[in-house]
Amino acid sequence: MSAQPQKVAELKAHNIYQRINEVRKKVWYVRKEKEVDTGRGKYKATTHDAVTALVRNHLIEHGVLIIPRLRESAVLNIGETKNGTPVIRYEAKFDIDFTNCDKPDDRITVPMEAHANDTGDKAPGKAVSYATKYAILKLFNIETGEDEESRVEPYGGIPKVSEEQLANLEALITEVNADRDKFLEYLKVESLSELPEKSYSMAVKLLEAKRRK
Repeated sequence: MSAQPQKVAELKAHNIYQRINEVRKKVWYVRKEKEVDTGRGKYKATTHDAVTALVRNHLIEHGVLIIPRLRESAVLNIGETKNGTPVIRYEAKFDIDFTNCDKPDDRITVPMEAHANDTGDKAPGKAVSYATKYAILKLFNIETGEDEESRVEPYGGIPKVSEEQLANLEALITEVNADRDKFLEYLKVESLSELPEKSYSMAVKLLEAKRRK
């Protein structure tokens, strides 16, 4: 059997949880790139397009489809603009399915609630984009930040692992086939990007010890 058919066969043997975990190994951070002006202040946000661009190729590679399903919705008239244009608020509850494309009954469903205000017909589209974006961020444990410094200088000023150190840890985890969730639990972090820089050497030693075994 050639390498490529063997790789395809191994992929088809993966259930949806394993496929999701494979994608989690590839993505961990997306930058907040859009400035939003609410009229009462400004903040930075991560857009649906940026999150989609981050995960799309990995989802295709590992055979995962994202399928939003509307469960219930309501439209409320919440007022009007200064020039008299009606403003509506669209509220909805969705089930966002992450589906194994080789076995459609094998899926993970993330329930999400979203709402959007609009003066036209774009509110439903905004709401489903919002719900899908946050389902992806939460399921894949993707960290967001306003800039690169926010990743390595967290609350309290404790330096986190650098991009290079993070990449090295990811490579070691894959090489020794470590149980990622147990490893993170042992390190007492939810994602590798949250690992303090001072704990990097210990993490490397643990993985290298597993490799020697």
